Amino acid sequence: MSEQSALRFEIGHVLFIDIVGYSKLLINEQSQQIETLRKIVRGTEQFRQTEAEGKLQRLPSGDGGALVFRTSPEAPLLCAIEIATALKEHPDLRVRMGIHSGPVNQVADLNDQTNIAGAGVNIAQRVMDCGDARHILLSKRVADDLAPYAKWNRYLHSVGEYEVKHGERVGLVNFFGDDIGNPAPPSKSRTSGGRGSGVGGIVAMVSLLILAVGGVMLWRHQTATRNIVPESPSVLAASSKSVAVLPFENLSEDKTNAYFADGVQDEILTKLAKIADLKVISRSSVMQYRTNIPRNLREIAKELGVAHLLEGSVQRSGSKIRVNAQLIDARTDNHLWAQTYDRDLADVFAIQTEIANEIAGQLQAKLAPDEKSRLALKPTNNQEAYLIYLQANELVPLAASKQDALRAESLYEKAIALDPQFALAYARGSMLNSFMYQLGREGERRIKARNWADEALRLAPDLAEAHLAAGIYFYRTEGNYDEALNELEATRAALPNDFEIFTTFGVIYRRQGRWRDAIGAFQRARELSPRRALTGGLPTTFKLLRRWQDAIDAAQHAVEVEPQRVDAWGVLVDAQFGQSANPALASETIERLPESLRTKLPAKFAKWEYSMMARDFDAAQKNVPDTPVEEFPAADAREFCEACVAAAVGDKERARALLETVRPMYENGVRQHPDDAPFHAALARFYALLGRKEEAIREARRAVDLCPENKDAVSGPDYAATLAFVYAQSGEVDQAITLLSRLLTTPGADRVTLAHLRLSWEWDPLRKDARFQKILESPEPKTIYK
Repeated sequence: MSEQSALRFEIGHVLFIDIVGYSKLLINEQSQQIETLRKIVRGTEQFRQTEAEGKLQRLPSGDGGALVFRTSPEAPLLCAIEIATALKEHPDLRVRMGIHSGPVNQVADLNDQTNIAGAGVNIAQRVMDCGDARHILLSKRVADDLAPYAKWNRYLHSVGEYEVKHGERVGLVNFFGDDIGNPAPPSKSRTSGGRGSGVGGIVAMVSLLILAVGGVMLWRHQTATRNIVPESPSVLAASSKSVAVLPFENLSEDKTNAYFADGVQDEILTKLAKIADLKVISRSSVMQYRTNIPRNLREIAKELGVAHLLEGSVQRSGSKIRVNAQLIDARTDNHLWAQTYDRDLADVFAIQTEIANEIAGQLQAKLAPDEKSRLALKPTNNQEAYLIYLQANELVPLAASKQDALRAESLYEKAIALDPQFALAYARGSMLNSFMYQLGREGERRIKARNWADEALRLAPDLAEAHLAAGIYFYRTEGNYDEALNELEATRAALPNDFEIFTTFGVIYRRQGRWRDAIGAFQRARELSPRRALTGGLPTTFKLLRRWQDAIDAAQHAVEVEPQRVDAWGVLVDAQFGQSANPALASETIERLPESLRTKLPAKFAKWEYSMMARDFDAAQKNVPDTPVEEFPAADAREFCEACVAAAVGDKERARALLETVRPMYENGVRQHPDDAPFHAALARFYALLGRKEEAIREARRAVDLCPENKDAVSGPDYAATLAFVYAQSGEVDQAITLLSRLLTTPGADRVTLAHLRLSWEWDPLRKDARFQKILESPEPKTIYK
């Protein structure tokens, strides 16, 4: 095979950038503009993220500068929007950009340096050449890829074909709108082959992108829906096919019928969410507007990122119901459609289907035949069973306590008893039991979750919620990620707007070490539920990747939308400490917690932990969590924390006495849960502080064996960090440092950071070692992930 035939081409999505009129500037002006543009490019989210991931590479591309994305056609456009937005503050910096998707391949130049070539790069440069200052020009191929999406379509303006270098003709589309881009047609003649600003501008970009920036960006994330740049209303208008179904007002004389009004709203929302051509905001994000009367509809639509709102009311009297619904274009405050339905209670399903069909028609959404069939499905023919099912659904989001969860489970059981064919009730009950099992490790929960999921699939093999229940079961109870994904894939088409599906995809991808795919899934979940903290999604993922600023930003959003979520505050505190290595900053944030959160165990433990980081052991003793080991047999129980304070100040006898009083409980936990890594890890730390070296190492290794990193990319590194702690406390310095050196670049080991290694008492036994000192004196290494 010849060398030429062995070339391997990939599709690259290319952004070319050029300073217009560069050659006419004075030397000092050239330097200033290059430096300014360099900072703008490096400051974009797209660039910063890839640089943090160690994915920047020197790839000169002839006499031009390009950013090549190996992802979707959206990526270079999103980057161009960021750059154009930043350039508004620099009117003297006249930049043009061109975008094209096409084949690219890596080659070696005469100096054996990696270069990039191919039609994808060449045509992107030709497209850019046609532009003037502030133009963002797209090839017709890219525009065709983006045109089907409403969020892009309104900004695409065809300007016809232009003749470029070597007589080649390219179809151009001008991207502009909302003060982004240049609305004027490109001034270059359609028959001209000349350049708009001479080679000086390209030379400037060579300096900028190759020497200063350090090369061409290769973004290897394969999730086509990824969108790091938030859709700002000032730049990207909400899709015309987007809608949020606000809580319906309960007008019944019996105010206990509120659950019924919520149920009608929820079922309409659920039906609309099954239409792939619509963007529908999740119930979890809209329910907070239940008490917001009168509602500021324009502000609500802006917060939710939608163009339309559906609101209404429900009145029930015995077997009669009245449902009012109206669709509003929040951009203009126009009422597009309204209808009142006076029916028998038995017709409630028909009403919900009719409203969903009306909304789809008003928004000009295309319905596939299977979507029409799903809209017409009735979950049950038993009215009483349906009403009880709605009451259970009302409780589940509020199940902050075991009592609430048990009440919801009992209601699902009653609904199933009234209608043994109620597949949807089986599915929802299975999801609840999987969640309860993951929290309490009660074996009967696992059995019931499996049985109910199986029964839902037997009764309704095509029911998306049944497959979702099975997927959640495999993930939460068995840790069988492949089976979970198989079930979830069966739900993707049927529930395209269900944020819970994307959240579950994300957490599974994360466990599998597919970090970029996880980020894409979590971003989609956040788009569908923008007013929920979703702390376990983007905030936690960025923290696990040590992307501190991204974690801080995501956690601050979570705290803003749900200030009562103590876990959101926890991610914020941890990320601030990871970035700053300043325990005082973390403690200041803890003091800002709402009063109702300060007595919760996570807040108390954080206060204790950052007192320990500050080496303020008196404060740490005062802040020891007051939860005894009998209630919480893990590493942050009261007795263990008190023993850590004693150990840190060198009072080994007090530490030993405290630990011995509760040792049997830790050991009993391992006996009762022999195959659960968390119990072995807790006992390992316990033994290490008691000086029982061999037993500590045995338990730590057992935890690692039960949950290895190649099987669980989230928990596995945490158990490896426990093993490193045991080595350090047991005098195995070389093994501890070797393991820590690796974990510093491993995602998931977010508590093995330079901030922790420099300040935590846990690593004091290593401080005299030269290898450890070298680690502490070096910059924090890049976290390596895919």
